Amino acid sequence: MIIRPSIAAGFLYPMDADDLVIDVTQRLLALPTVESKPFGLVVPHGSFESTGDVSAAAFRHLAKLGPSVSDVIILGAAHDGVTGAVLPISQQFKTPLGNVDVNTRHVRSLSLLPFVHRNDRIHLKALNIEVQLPFLQTCLLDFAMLPVLIGAMNEIDMRTLLLSLPIKENTLLIVSVDVSADIDRCANPQEAFLLNHIEAFLAKQDLQFELAFNPADQSSKVHLNDGAQKQQPNTYKSYIIR
Repeated sequence: MIIRPSIAAGFLYPMDADDLVIDVTQRLLALPTVESKPFGLVVPHGSFESTGDVSAAAFRHLAKLGPSVSDVIILGAAHDGVTGAVLPISQQFKTPLGNVDVNTRHVRSLSLLPFVHRNDRIHLKALNIEVQLPFLQTCLLDFAMLPVLIGAMNEIDMRTLLLSLPIKENTLLIVSVDVSADIDRCANPQEAFLLNHIEAFLAKQDLQFELAFNPADQSSKVHLNDGAQKQQPNTYKSYIIR
């Protein structure tokens, strides 16, 4: 069994399991629960101190999904110099709350695409997948994940990848990108590329992005690229997809 160790613990979120549970739970309980069953979430990947409340505003929408989600697809941008889509070799990702299984069957299937490869070194350097796991481990009961890092790709390959994702009724999609509240888009070009293609892909399925709850404005429904006015003081925004 190959296990990716926790790299972000003690850096982006608490290292102690009890402290981590308290941190995540308090952020979730600070917000009202909702009767929502989202298709997916768009959440930032900074430290809990800087983006934890923004993420919690999206993850709280999973309150009613715990028993019904068995697979989670997490998409994030790879660091500069990486080409194609990258899947892990590791069979589990470790956090202080325990290990999260990688859906190896889905990994093998997606690896058949010519622009997809497996590389644990690239996944070890990337924290944008791992930082989402404590929230998922708290909100869901039992799930396996398909973590995909997106490097430099042409548009045809990107569309092919999205069409090949094993999305079913019991699947939750997590897009781990930093959407800036100042410019209303991703400042990182690779994250902007990823998010633009996901938005176009989901629009064909009549799915839309809605700004997650925030105390300043509870009623926002915006298009990710429509230049909407700033509605919250946070550095980043989070969205629900439904």
